[in-house]
Amino acid sequence: MENQSMGDLLKQYGTTERLYVGDVVEGVVISSNNDEVMVNINYMADGILPKSEIPDGNPREFIEGQKIKVYILKLDDGDGNVLLSLKKAYEIIVWDEFQKMYDEHQSFNVKIKEAVKGGVVGNYNGTPVFIPASQLAITYVEDLSSYVGMTLEIELTEYQMATKKVVGSHKNILKKQLEVKKTDRLSRINAEDQITGTVVRLADYGAFVDLGGIDGLIHISQMSWRRVKHPSEILKVGDVVDVVVLKVEREKEKISLKLAKVQENPWETILTRFAVGDIVKGKVTRLMTFGAFVEIEEGVEGLVHISELAENHVTRPSEVVQIDEEIETMILEIDAENHRMSLSLKAVTGMDLEDYESFMPEEEAAPATLSDLFGDKLKNLKF
Repeated sequence: MENQSMGDLLKQYGTTERLYVGDVVEGVVISSNNDEVMVNINYMADGILPKSEIPDGNPREFIEGQKIKVYILKLDDGDGNVLLSLKKAYEIIVWDEFQKMYDEHQSFNVKIKEAVKGGVVGNYNGTPVFIPASQLAITYVEDLSSYVGMTLEIELTEYQMATKKVVGSHKNILKKQLEVKKTDRLSRINAEDQITGTVVRLADYGAFVDLGGIDGLIHISQMSWRRVKHPSEILKVGDVVDVVVLKVEREKEKISLKLAKVQENPWETILTRFAVGDIVKGKVTRLMTFGAFVEIEEGVEGLVHISELAENHVTRPSEVVQIDEEIETMILEIDAENHRMSLSLKAVTGMDLEDYESFMPEEEAAPATLSDLFGDKLKNLKF
């Protein structure tokens, strides 16, 4: 090797370019131990990457054959090796990467190092990345410390090289994943499908059911045959229900549902149990200015019009009946199709005993004796 020039040495070791302090070059990991990483930088001397110049301080995370970009600290560390720094390399190249990822909306992974006020801090190639609590998940996050140690996929929402400020969002990634899942699920749902879902929200007009990535709506009118004031009378959040798909509007991303198991509408068979002229017992459920509603069986209400409450003039229904009072009425009319029934209270209260007996069960309609009719008054009669 006598009288070899530096140029000859460079050619011998595979490069014709000089290295300078401050250069960022790509190398290949040769080996690693607890203290340092040896890197082939295609130079006449290998590079040494000490533990102190690694952001995480863990040389063991590098494996043989791995390509890394390093910064030239010194061309000779005193032992004939080139001293390298990963920290300084990251400081230079990371901002170019951030610019590219921001412009191209590329996502990347960060490892969460700590929870701080208002969010968590992750690390990307030695640069801290702040993720606000509101951008960690789709729903509210109560315990930020639970994210420490996790690796999250995020996308940049803000970065400033001058102030070293980098802000990211994991929530945006989750929302995109949900959209993909939602689109896929929507494409596979058709009318008349029977699906099992979970009630996730109640509104005045219905209940929203998670069908596995997309919500469908059970309108309040599709929950029961009877009148329902609020969905909470039938369902609660968290209920697992079987539903039937009524309609799918893919462009609007809307799915209309009905409960698969709805009790039989008693009005559909009302004429098999009741007839005009029947005397029925019931409970007063509502008082209106025009009359009183009486429930004669579950789901079947009839109206006693104010004119049918008593023989005499009635100004207000409360003059004759009270809510929850049990009364007997006569059926005047049945409109099964429109779920209406007309009742009369005065028709029962004004009946003679003989008239009433015709509506009683046979075992209760035995002929009345004089004693039954006049009781103790017979004792005062003289023959």
